[in-house]
Amino acid sequence: MKFVKSRFYAHWLCFLVALSALAYGGVAELPFQFIAVLTFVTGAVAFVFMPRAAETKTLWLLFIIACALAAAAYSQSLDMSTFMTFGAAFESLESIRQKTISVSPGATDIAILRLLVPIAIFFLFRAVSTGDDRALRLLRLLGAWGGAIVVGALIQFFVDPDHIVLADKLHYKESLTGPFVNRNNAAAYIGLILQILLALMFYGQRAAPKGKPTWRWMTPALFAIGVFALLLTKSRAGIAAAILGCLLMAGLLRAYSSGGPARQKQRTAIPSLLMGGGLILSCIVLFGQGTIIRLTTEKLADSRVCTYESVLSGIRADANFWVGTGFGAFRSAFPPYRSADCGINGIWDRAHNSFLEGTFGLGAIFLVALAGGMLILCRTYLGGMKLRRRFRPFAALGISATIALLAHSLVDFPLQIPGVNNLFAAVAGIAFGISCQDKGNIRMHGISDNTTFKQFT
Repeated sequence: MKFVKSRFYAHWLCFLVALSALAYGGVAELPFQFIAVLTFVTGAVAFVFMPRAAETKTLWLLFIIACALAAAAYSQSLDMSTFMTFGAAFESLESIRQKTISVSPGATDIAILRLLVPIAIFFLFRAVSTGDDRALRLLRLLGAWGGAIVVGALIQFFVDPDHIVLADKLHYKESLTGPFVNRNNAAAYIGLILQILLALMFYGQRAAPKGKPTWRWMTPALFAIGVFALLLTKSRAGIAAAILGCLLMAGLLRAYSSGGPARQKQRTAIPSLLMGGGLILSCIVLFGQGTIIRLTTEKLADSRVCTYESVLSGIRADANFWVGTGFGAFRSAFPPYRSADCGINGIWDRAHNSFLEGTFGLGAIFLVALAGGMLILCRTYLGGMKLRRRFRPFAALGISATIALLAHSLVDFPLQIPGVNNLFAAVAGIAFGISCQDKGNIRMHGISDNTTFKQFT
């Protein structure tokens, strides 16, 4: 009975992540709030039934960082007279003319919710990934859901290119966007799915083959289909980030490899890899022209560079670097700092650089929290690279997904889209769970399964 419940819970969590992508990326407030309610209810249930599933000092530190960010964001919507009572330490706030730090305090609540949902997803997937078998099942489910969404996106692109799921498609009609409004976000999502599938293929090289041959061929086939879909997005940054992530994963596994797999496992993996490689090359030759044309004809340095300079000037103005201009208030806070050299066309509701926008909105605490969170995650993943053997590809997945998405966020905003950041949070939670297991837990699990420590890891 307990096994059945755990399987249902894993399927439910992966469905939540897939639902946030299918709901047009979760950018609209109403569907996002519905998904947020489902996520927090799931978290409350998990807290009751798994109260000690993820008690580690590292997780508590990540939780404290998340709470500090949420508290800082909420404080921006409070009347500044509250802060003036603290004395000289807050004299810099006197240069701010409005009553609140945020120029749009009404946007704070939904912005904090968008911050907390992926954090909750991370902790939920970490709590479930207490055993390697469960973690592997979760990754396979995420890969299956993602693969199904990519296949559905391809079908709609060729059959009904004028719609996004059920809504009319207003922009990027020549590009595949899947359930997302923006092709760059679709490319970021597909890039994460490709890295999940690649990690599963690397794991297949290290594990003894099981199940029907059809299932062993499905992962490389989905990977090749994903590459095809990625090229059809024509997103330069998204394609580059996906390639970076896949190459980084392969490089890390090569660097940490202590020896090649058994010859029998190589014979099983080579046909799958050859088929996937052949299909990928065919897709690049036949369907990569759109991206190549964008790279050769469109300028890489467009109006975004001018916008970045304007955002930097806003960060340097008054006390903005220390207290921010309001979390989630970029659309309202940016116009006074927008340079005339950037033109007057369009309204910038995002900075197309998550790091600049985060600093512009939250201030210095955003950089501190981001650096601290990434340091904790990457340090844990590197520990998993050293400790784990058979499950090493999933620790490498944590590193590659993090760095690829951060690199993409330098020129776009995938981290600000729930459909993307929820998938990333799920991957990060699973990779964290696999990486932070100590040798004692792995050895005890290995003894209970009648296997050796070396075979299990």
